[in-house]
Amino acid sequence: MRSIDETEAHYPAVKVYRSSFSGFFAVGFFSIFVNLGTLVSPIYMQQIFDRVLQSSHLETLVFLTVIVFFFLAIIAILDAIRGSILASVARWWDESVHADLLAAIVQHSRAKGSSHAHAVNDLATIRQFVGSPSVLPFFDGPWMPLFMLAVTLIHPWLGLVAVGAAVLLLLLAGINDRITRHKMKGLAEHRSRAQSTVDVAARHSESVYSMGMLPGVLTRFREDNSKVAQAMYDVASSSAKIGALTKFVRFSAQISILGLGAYLATNGQISAGSMIAASIIMGRALAPAEQALGAWRSLVGAMQAHNRITNLLRMAPVAPPRIQQPKVHGKLDLKSASYALPGRERPILRALDLQIEAGTLIGLVGPSGSGKSTLCRLLIGALEPTSGSVRLDGVAMKNWSQQQLGQNVGYLAQSVELMEGSIRENIARLSEPDDTAVIQAARLAGCHELINSLPEGYETQIGIGRSTLSGGQAQRIGFARAIYKLPKLIVLDEPNANLDAEGENALQDCIFKLRSLGSTVIVVSHRPAALAKADLIVTLGMGQILQKQSGEEYLRRTIRPVGDALKKLGKLKPSTTSANEKSAAAPRSWHGGANG
Repeated sequence: MRSIDETEAHYPAVKVYRSSFSGFFAVGFFSIFVNLGTLVSPIYMQQIFDRVLQSSHLETLVFLTVIVFFFLAIIAILDAIRGSILASVARWWDESVHADLLAAIVQHSRAKGSSHAHAVNDLATIRQFVGSPSVLPFFDGPWMPLFMLAVTLIHPWLGLVAVGAAVLLLLLAGINDRITRHKMKGLAEHRSRAQSTVDVAARHSESVYSMGMLPGVLTRFREDNSKVAQAMYDVASSSAKIGALTKFVRFSAQISILGLGAYLATNGQISAGSMIAASIIMGRALAPAEQALGAWRSLVGAMQAHNRITNLLRMAPVAPPRIQQPKVHGKLDLKSASYALPGRERPILRALDLQIEAGTLIGLVGPSGSGKSTLCRLLIGALEPTSGSVRLDGVAMKNWSQQQLGQNVGYLAQSVELMEGSIRENIARLSEPDDTAVIQAARLAGCHELINSLPEGYETQIGIGRSTLSGGQAQRIGFARAIYKLPKLIVLDEPNANLDAEGENALQDCIFKLRSLGSTVIVVSHRPAALAKADLIVTLGMGQILQKQSGEEYLRRTIRPVGDALKKLGKLKPSTTSANEKSAAAPRSWHGGANG
């Protein structure tokens, strides 16, 4: 784990919390006058009982009342100002942190495969607490000694009662803190897991419903949610009990002050006004303690959220600024490149040596689990090899600036995930769309007519609760996004998995066109015909390169055994076999259809 200073250099959000101390200082400054202003009411009551009622001077009553209203208005204004400052600090935190936080989440997911989407909820927890009145009692609490002193100045015995009540409340606060922290430990993890179960079930609702998985999903959700509910119940229950004890202590202290004050007033040691003033000051002194106990759960939750965000930022991989490299050509070199996940004995990829020339078409084949998708992510720089190197034009992937690499890399994953927004924005990778480049990419991907057939065309909104695309439609739009502005390196992981024959023809035509335009194209596919014109076919197995061969050789070795087997079974005539082989080896033409 990096130090705070090292983290700040890459994720400035870490220092936002310290930078906001000026805002907290301002709140504390105004709290001075707000708390001093609360003495106006007891002083007013003391003057009423000791002067006005004794002298029957109405002019004094009017004068005192006007002064009190003036100070109460000032207190209200200052209280509103400090509340507004806290709301501004909360908003500033959110605006300053969310960009670095999202970057850290993406980096974690990219490098370690772990999801920290709950960190966004952690930021919301902090924002809600800091911007709410719940934080104010913690600024008013430090003024308890001042009020204790004021009560003691009225009479030492009254001060003794006040101090005793304050000590009891502090003990209750310590017990409440211990219980709350213990009960809320691990709460965020269970809440995140429960939410993840709901999200996955909603995304795959058809499978969950049709295959009878709903009871299992509900069971898993109940297990995590019941732990969350139990922890929240325990915290709420203990807080309610301690809150009731706190009220009992506060009310008992005020009654004791009144009773003892009445005794002292009867003996002439204090005045009746002083007795009333001591009771009001006591109530004001103990009020922040009671309010703080009510807000303690929110405080502990915000502190735990802050710690989780800070740890996430400190542990997230960093992307330091990189120099702008020369124009990308698309040549790839792998030297002893390996990739392994922590805790796994066998690496996913082992000592791969491969050279891919710029402007070539490469096919990746192999059984499931052979490491093809992981290799794709290494080739685009989404993963870093645990040993060895992956270089683009002689430069290690990690030494390319993210912006320059992103402009020159196109990637289509097995599972196409389109972002919420319009089709036009998705193809343009959520940047400022270049309409000419968007249409060019859509035409090359064979989805221009498809998009225009939709009610809103390129402005069709997709995402949660919006237009739903078929698997083939989403794959074509994802393909258009991958080739937007003709990047020099294009990696396609099973691009024809959801395509019909017409769509696959369009895909092949586009791949050949991209190669002719100088792009390096790497395709993962299980369909031999899609790789017929590849310059090189790389076969993976158990994370290693088993074979390298030309597209024609691969096609001949793949299709001929099938034809021979069919001949033996009497299901294929020799002439038909020959025709099929030639047909499979020949490039397919595309007549412009675009069905999903």
